[in-house]
Amino acid sequence: MTQLVYLIEQIAPAIYLFCAAGVLFWLGRFFAAQAGLRAAEFELERELEEQRRARALTWTIGLVELGLGTLAIATVVAPTLRADLLSAGLPIAPESGAEQRFVTSTPGGDGNDAESIFLTVTAQALSGGAFLQLTAVASPTPVGTVIAGYPTPIGCNSEQAALEVPANGMRVFDTLTVVGTAYIPDFAFYTLEISGPSTGGEFGVLDSKTSPMPQKGVLGQFAVAAFQPGDYRFRLAVFDSLSEMRASCTVWIVISPRPPTNTPPGG
Repeated sequence: MTQLVYLIEQIAPAIYLFCAAGVLFWLGRFFAAQAGLRAAEFELERELEEQRRARALTWTIGLVELGLGTLAIATVVAPTLRADLLSAGLPIAPESGAEQRFVTSTPGGDGNDAESIFLTVTAQALSGGAFLQLTAVASPTPVGTVIAGYPTPIGCNSEQAALEVPANGMRVFDTLTVVGTAYIPDFAFYTLEISGPSTGGEFGVLDSKTSPMPQKGVLGQFAVAAFQPGDYRFRLAVFDSLSEMRASCTVWIVISPRPPTNTPPGG
């Protein structure tokens, strides 16, 4: 259901055009039937024109309801679903255009007190004659680590659609701030999409924005909690006013479980 909502949101402009054209067509049929009804001289002619008028009115109302339903999904339902996905303690996206520094996390602290901890533990062990046993520290792969061997990114050579974060082959286990550029002539909107085990191999829309990003900045937030581990394709797609994709950048990422918390050396 969520993917259907995002699909309707993505193709909403095309649905609007279809509904507008249909409404104009059936309104024309309605007024033609109305004129025929006025000119009808026989009962059978009047009945036929009334049937044509009723059919035209039914189609007109149906197309108007379809357009209004699409508008509600695109402007209310889809943003609400997206907000729920990014809720539950996830970080708020920085303001658009703000310079973002990407820092790779350091498991187990900043390391500044490692030497003092080691000296203290060693002195306690020597003074008390205790047996000093150092516990091996787990070595999780932090968010930002790039794994070699993945296919070359697709369509990322132009600044019209470029991704800096996530990078190709990046391992991700926590909410990620997506950084890059998204701008084309006749710009309308851009989407952040993902394809992999949780989407059945099809691209699903994570987020959609109507403000261009001509210079490197924050494009949105990617919450990985809703996706099962595995290899995924992550795509930035930029669309024009006709809802046609004019530029895109596709990279490969790895979604993995959160690594265990490190335990400091102890005896």
